[in-house]
Amino acid sequence: MAFPLIAIAASLAPEIIRLIAGDRAGTVAGTVAEAVRQVTGTEDPAAARAALAADAEKAGALRIRLAEITLAGERLSAERETGLRSAEMEALRATLGDTQSARASMAEMLRGGSRLAWGPATVSTLVVLGFFAILILLVTLDAGPGGAARFDPQVASIINITVGALGAAFAAVVNFWIGSSQSARDKDAMVGRLHDAQTQQVQTAMATLREAAPVPALRPAALSPVSFTTAGPSAEDRFEACLELMLTAEGGFVNHPADPGGATNLGITRRTLSEFREAEVTVEDVRRLTRAEAREIYRARYWTPMRCADLPAGIDLMVFDFGVNAGPGRSVRLLQRHAGVAADGSVGPITLAAVRACRAPELIERLAEGRLAYYRGLDTFPTFGLGWTRRVDQARQAALSMAEPVPVPMVA
Repeated sequence: MAFPLIAIAASLAPEIIRLIAGDRAGTVAGTVAEAVRQVTGTEDPAAARAALAADAEKAGALRIRLAEITLAGERLSAERETGLRSAEMEALRATLGDTQSARASMAEMLRGGSRLAWGPATVSTLVVLGFFAILILLVTLDAGPGGAARFDPQVASIINITVGALGAAFAAVVNFWIGSSQSARDKDAMVGRLHDAQTQQVQTAMATLREAAPVPALRPAALSPVSFTTAGPSAEDRFEACLELMLTAEGGFVNHPADPGGATNLGITRRTLSEFREAEVTVEDVRRLTRAEAREIYRARYWTPMRCADLPAGIDLMVFDFGVNAGPGRSVRLLQRHAGVAADGSVGPITLAAVRACRAPELIERLAEGRLAYYRGLDTFPTFGLGWTRRVDQARQAALSMAEPVPVPMVA
């Protein structure tokens, strides 16, 4: 396995490590190494790094190829998980079907007046009564003289066997009449084994990569060192943080005559509020807009459609803030252009994979520059340009702070 080439790929797309570690067959690692060879035209790691450092287009092409590999791997993982769940459901249906069939046969015999129908009920009653009777007897028996054992070893051994047999019979009775949670326990055990296996594979892959030659620092347009981050805040926490920053930038009620949006409060225009309420609103309605309603508007019309919850921290703020200010479609297209995918204005799996393959700080800087270029082309830039520029810089600084990773050294 060409681990130096994989290390180069990991410096461009850190998420590829998870796919490589979870692939027992090693096909993902081979595909990744082949992608590096195809883009750089060489199998030599030093020459490959030099080629990527000298040609930013090659580095961008490799990012896109790694994003496609990541997407394909995630699809295969999802299909495998779906197949596993289907198998578990089939096994559970078979078990429940056997029990249901036995119950149905008993009910049929009862309707036919057969005495055999009372067999399961009689046996179940005897087992339950015997189990609890023996259990109560053992609990209430006193010890022998001087605290000695009540029974000699041979009798105690027979009692243990009897209790074990009654316990197994009692479990079978419960399974027949009530049902069993064994399938749930089996599922938990299986998930635990899969988790342990995946953890071991990740540790092995990381140890091997640490032994590989580290990728030297290259210019930002090409490669950057691999780093990993600790678990970040939840999507809901990120939404609240981004919303707070955006509302601070938007301010309160304004009705500037040069603003084509007209009356605006908390960043919500009169037209947006009318569409959300599905009724025409007045300027006074805009003035009385509450923060709670504005929050729901931002979530429903901007955050969720642009799939900001699925974007990396920091990039979510850049896309959200620009989407609020200039429209969700325009913000998404700007993101797609700088991530190197088709700019169709809709965030899907390919866009998400390409964005995750980018270095977040670099993408944030490109988004800020693209946003400023858009503002400079507007007729109202002489009036609002200073405020827009200040807002872009504030969003950029906040986004970089959110995206700042906690590095974990690759070499001890």
